[in-house]
Amino acid sequence: MIRKFACALLGAVILAETAYLVCTYFQHRQSEIFNCTASLVQHYNDEAYNLSLSYMMRGSFGLVHITGRSDIHPDKIINRKVSFKIRRSKDIYHMVSEKNIRLSDDNFSDEELGRYLPHFFVSAGKDIYIRVLKQKNNNLIFMVDSVPTYVCNVNAV
Repeated sequence: MIRKFACALLGAVILAETAYLVCTYFQHRQSEIFNCTASLVQHYNDEAYNLSLSYMMRGSFGLVHITGRSDIHPDKIINRKVSFKIRRSKDIYHMVSEKNIRLSDDNFSDEELGRYLPHFFVSAGKDIYIRVLKQKNNNLIFMVDSVPTYVCNVNAV
């Protein structure tokens, strides 16, 4: 009788531990896979650039699509895709750009864009450290150093 009870108890403990580990794995995996979009205004001298950044993160790979234009010179268009590798330690993402693809209507030079954006967004082989904090509404705050840079609204994957 005691032996049957001990076996049943052991089975329940193993089942509960397995369920806990599986749940933890999927929660962790979910935080490594996401799509989100951020809108921001980057100011430089008397000019403002209205930008949209659409991120796709998949484990150790990521892609960001940057679009935008100048408020003073609306014919100046940014339209690029940057692929990158990600190494993650808790909420710190170390991202290294692999390819920077200028799409056909992008008419910003790399030199000019480098004045407004970190070089990670301009050239291959450049890195950036970003802290990504999940909010209660499931959106993400992207921070460079300790400064909140923008809120990224999570999209369905």
